[in-house]
Amino acid sequence: MDQALRVVRPRLPDRPDDELTIQVEECLRFLVIASEAGQKFFPLSKEVDEVWHELITETRDYQELCAALPTGRFLHHSGITLSEYAVLHDRRAVVSEMLAWIPTYVSRFGEFTPNRARHWVICTFLQEELGMTLAEINQLGRSAKL
Repeated sequence: MDQALRVVRPRLPDRPDDELTIQVEECLRFLVIASEAGQKFFPLSKEVDEVWHELITETRDYQELCAALPTGRFLHHSGITLSEYAVLHDRRAVVSEMLAWIPTYVSRFGEFTPNRARHWVICTFLQEELGMTLAEINQLGRSAKL
């Protein structure tokens, strides 16, 4: 965490320290989940995606970071958007993929807080488009089978 924060802090100087810390933490959590999930698609907020971009530019550090992930897999970045991804895949499969990682997140890292959930596109979608509360999303994470 400290190394990742040292890499991105000078490159994103306008972000408050507490917010950047959360963004880096969520990026690292994303990398852990993505390393275990394979080729599944988990869109992040623009801010966390930018953190990931900054980490990638330090290729040696990024390679070491990936090697330290539970699977040790190197994670490549793709610039595909959720809309582009949805066109290429079955709609039900996309929805399943988007929901499937919520229990993994909750079991590994604890419940979503408002400051963390806003960095995950599916959480924002569930709240804004389906009217779910954060408590309901966390309950989904606790009750779904891994």
